[in-house]
Amino acid sequence: MKTSTKVNLKSKCPKALWNAAKKVYRGISKAGYKAGMKISPDDKNVFCSCCGLRFKKFKQGDHYERPDFYDLSLFSGQRQDIACPYCGSLPRHRILAAWCNENIDLIRSKDILYFAPEKSMTIWMDSNGIKFKTADLYDSEADLNIDIQKTGLESDSFDVIICNHVLEHVSDVMTALNEMKRILRSGGLFICSFPVSPDVELVLEDPYAVTGQDRRRVYGQSDHVRLFGMKADTFMKDAGFDVTVISGDDYPFEILPVTGPCKYDINRLFLCKKPLRTATEVK
Repeated sequence: MKTSTKVNLKSKCPKALWNAAKKVYRGISKAGYKAGMKISPDDKNVFCSCCGLRFKKFKQGDHYERPDFYDLSLFSGQRQDIACPYCGSLPRHRILAAWCNENIDLIRSKDILYFAPEKSMTIWMDSNGIKFKTADLYDSEADLNIDIQKTGLESDSFDVIICNHVLEHVSDVMTALNEMKRILRSGGLFICSFPVSPDVELVLEDPYAVTGQDRRRVYGQSDHVRLFGMKADTFMKDAGFDVTVISGDDYPFEILPVTGPCKYDINRLFLCKKPLRTATEVK
């Protein structure tokens, strides 16, 4: 189903009915994929680490249906068949889920805050019994309606914060990063990702790009206010985090940890650790 058709149906359908229908559809869909895994396991070449299903191939996303939102020239030459048919995960989600599988003790039984959680990662968290609070400035269904730049939360509130593709939307990156460090406990983890352009060193910000059309032209997407570069981990280091790159190169090709579907969707995430307090600082 095309995205435009789905959006149109959702707008006309009562919320409770839509959610119920969606749940039934997902259940039937998952059962079908599981049956396919048993019937013909040998042709299942790719694996989604988010939902745990195997497929003959991933599918193409809906980006080309939205030329008013994306600069489609940035998708040219990039692999497009990288979306999970069931949960919609993209490479960055599967890389994160794969890392979480390997490091589950770092997040299990922790206080976790997840900004704008993706459906694919919500599926992974729920299936692994990982409890978390959701946060979003605009989504009324989120547990917390807060601004990442000024949350209003107490200091030292969480052990882990996850934030994918949010920092390219905020007005001040350093304010957001300092706020994340403030509400993290000592030794806590801030896991984040954002669009990274191979053509930019640190960051591209144009104060004159104020319309959606301008931002699509400059940043590649109409709701972005900056484009990060290859050395963007500098921002997290300047905020006082110890930074380790979670690279798709470290994971098997069956999850397709590739750059895409856009040129700036480079396969890396950032594991940012708040340094442990010294004895003097605790006092």
